[in-house]
Amino acid sequence: MYEFTGTVKKVCDLQTFASGFTKRDLVVEEEKDGSWPNPVAFTFKKDNTAKLDGIREGQRVKVGFAIDGREWNDPKTGNIRYFTDLTALRLDVLDNASPDAPSPDYLPEEPLQDLEGDIPF
Repeated sequence: MYEFTGTVKKVCDLQTFASGFTKRDLVVEEEKDGSWPNPVAFTFKKDNTAKLDGIREGQRVKVGFAIDGREWNDPKTGNIRYFTDLTALRLDVLDNASPDAPSPDYLPEEPLQDLEGDIPF
């Protein structure tokens, strides 16, 4: 598995295809010296799309991904094309801060009620 660390530039909408397949892309800009932007799109597929719920632009994240390639023979022209996907397998939020995140002063003063050991996911 490969890893990529950067700042979330865009969380794309969920795409659903006629076959029932779903995917959602996350664009992360690599943390570099600022000499040039390097936005990279990672694809979250099927159940992994839920990992993007609550992710906001401006957050620092680390994406664990696999490189997937495939060959496609165009039936109309007979030409062979090659496609490469960066398939996201893991997502770690490194920094919950984002430009539109509320400051700690606006958080509720009362602690959240205890769920008695239940995990909500």
